[in-house]
Amino acid sequence: MSLYEVKRVQIISILKVFPIVFLILGAVIGIFTFFLTPTDLAAGLGFGARLLSWLIFVFLYAAIMSLGAICVAFLYNIVSAKVIGSGLVISLEPKE
Repeated sequence: MSLYEVKRVQIISILKVFPIVFLILGAVIGIFTFFLTPTDLAAGLGFGARLLSWLIFVFLYAAIMSLGAICVAFLYNIVSAKVIGSGLVISLEPKE
């Protein structure tokens, strides 16, 4: 069993990956919200308005969630380095 310590999270790696993940997740959530099982507000919209609302939702969702992930990583870096003095310890075992 090997123990590894995560001391820092690289913010740049979050900026590369998380927006794409949140774009995909926001697109799936938006399809349900605006098209498959529309909310009361979305049900009254025409197709063009629903499509535009869906697009706006997807990009805002990705931007807000990515910003939140960046804030969490930044706070983790501060807390793990300055307050606690050590990072998250992960135990890895080889697969048999």
